[in-house]
Amino acid sequence: MSNVAPTPMARPAARRPLRAWRHFQLWTLLIGLSLQLHLGYLYLVDVMNPVPEAAQLVQLPIEVLQVRDRVPHLQVRLVDDRQRSMEFPASAALFAPIHTPLQDGEWNSLGGCMGYVLGVPVRWVRGEERFRIWELHCGPVHRVYEEFSAAYAQTLRDAQRSLEWHGGIILLLTLAVLVLERRAMARRERQA
Repeated sequence: MSNVAPTPMARPAARRPLRAWRHFQLWTLLIGLSLQLHLGYLYLVDVMNPVPEAAQLVQLPIEVLQVRDRVPHLQVRLVDDRQRSMEFPASAALFAPIHTPLQDGEWNSLGGCMGYVLGVPVRWVRGEERFRIWELHCGPVHRVYEEFSAAYAQTLRDAQRSLEWHGGIILLLTLAVLVLERRAMARRERQA
């Protein structure tokens, strides 16, 4: 027999416990928090743009170029030939239904009409300047401040309910994902 020295067996490297769950949970928390902050911003825009007093309304002569069923509702041409987007009172939380005092036939008759609007600029919004219509006199359509105010109050009630539901759903989903991540990482640590 030959005297062969036994080769030492390589020991498996010691595995460090997986700590990746902290990384995943951090991202989950940040995403959940950013979604909640976005809902808070939408709520803040509604609060910062209440129904204005009648004395605050600015009158603008317009010609309606285009009518849409989403914000901005109207594309208009002003007296100085500038084009501008305008909207009827709507919540910033666009997943809430929009209530306007306009009937279906009135929506269709707005295209191409000339008249004037009374409104105010919308504050605390990103992007192009937005102008909110609180009174409309254009062609056969005449809707006054009180009608738009009542419709906007209904829109805000729906938006508040919608924001509460969405906030609760986002919170529950964030917590569910955190629990699932923790369980998955604990299972991986036990297997390691």
